[in-house]
Amino acid sequence: MTSFVLNSRVVHTEQPPGTVMLDFVRNASGLTGTKEACREGECGACSVLVGSPGPQGLVYRAVASCLLPLGDVQGCHVVTVEGLSEGPLTLVQEQILEHSASQCGFCTPGIVISLTGFCLSARSFSFQESQDALDGNLCRCTGYVAIRDAARALCERLEGVEPDPAVRVATLVEAGVLPPGFLEVPALLEGLENPQEPPVAGGAPPVLVAGGTDLFVQRPEELLEAPLEFLSRHRELDFIRVEGGVLKVGAAVTLEDFRLSEIVHRFFPSMREDLLLHSSTILRNRATLTGNIVNASPVGDVTIMLLALDASLEIRTRSGQTRRVPLSEFFQGYKQYDLAPGEWIVEIHLPLPPPGTRFNFEKVSNREILDIAAVSTAMRLILAPDGTIQDLRLSAGGVAPVPLLIRGLEGFRGRSPEGETAGLLARHAVEAISPISDIRGSATYKKLLMGQLVRAHLSAEVLS
Repeated sequence: MTSFVLNSRVVHTEQPPGTVMLDFVRNASGLTGTKEACREGECGACSVLVGSPGPQGLVYRAVASCLLPLGDVQGCHVVTVEGLSEGPLTLVQEQILEHSASQCGFCTPGIVISLTGFCLSARSFSFQESQDALDGNLCRCTGYVAIRDAARALCERLEGVEPDPAVRVATLVEAGVLPPGFLEVPALLEGLENPQEPPVAGGAPPVLVAGGTDLFVQRPEELLEAPLEFLSRHRELDFIRVEGGVLKVGAAVTLEDFRLSEIVHRFFPSMREDLLLHSSTILRNRATLTGNIVNASPVGDVTIMLLALDASLEIRTRSGQTRRVPLSEFFQGYKQYDLAPGEWIVEIHLPLPPPGTRFNFEKVSNREILDIAAVSTAMRLILAPDGTIQDLRLSAGGVAPVPLLIRGLEGFRGRSPEGETAGLLARHAVEAISPISDIRGSATYKKLLMGQLVRAHLSAEVLS
């Protein structure tokens, strides 16, 4: 039994936990405002809001319902566009209407959801943040100018509104962004947040679902009836903290929470922009760093970044013991890694950058976001007080069967990062890779890209 609040009513359902929310709201609940299209999280037409219990009340995020398993909303508030339409037009809907931002209308419900999610979760009601919130919504009529105009007007109407998370819902109800029924949801949720039952001892380990943003693209039919264990239920793994010179990230932390974390920003400020290249907001709100790692894609953006940052993994065995594995030793072949059945990653450890550290991530793909890289690469450079290279780590994606750490860089220590060093490092990197020709480019093209991106790592802008 899965119990949650759908819009303004409590739902109890015995449908399989692997049922995707898109099918439940359209087929079982008749809420057809949520549109079915790509079923891969790439278009935003199926977006819904999910309010999950947090220390200061419900935390709302816009997500793609086509990749959201039903079992992962236990004790949550799920909002479709119908849940925003239980009275007069909301402020978001008014701005879309006034600026003619709806054309055929197919994408409009998802855009309404994403802009409402922006209002619920943004650090500030800035136009730039509203654009980031819409990065996963495609308009099939190509009417983006009017949509941007509506978002800009929304931000102007919210200017001066207090964004304090503790009172955000009440504030947005007063501002007309949310219907008053949102205030009654916490009472409806009381008693619904049941803890996940542990798997039966001795039985086959359940499928561990982190964000599911890749899993439910690849294996939706298989997962429909499979026993599932949701990482989001392990609240003890939702943390970001510093201990003993190490940034520790729990397995349940989403990409978006990591991207916006003030702790992460303090030590790795470029992540706020770098992770925008990974995927859209509706996917980053679900996807996790650990999920990106165990997906084991040779072009996983997060994995490439973490390799350069010398990450290590704390892995919990079926017996409850833990072991530590450097990320650079985790991948053993294409889609193969050092993780036995029943084991799972519980923490990611990142050494804090010492003074003189430079970090840079480069990615080339057909689209800026929502696309797999032809080649990606990350560099962590530590400069000595005299400006020479003290340490250097370089990783690359799309150029080998696994996310690749470039070895043999010891000879660059003590060199100036300027001058001929860029050319020598580029040559070393190109000789270390073994790309294949595929739909994203020929092997020759990828080697040329790798050389150019390595040179970009040592540009004056990065070194300054």
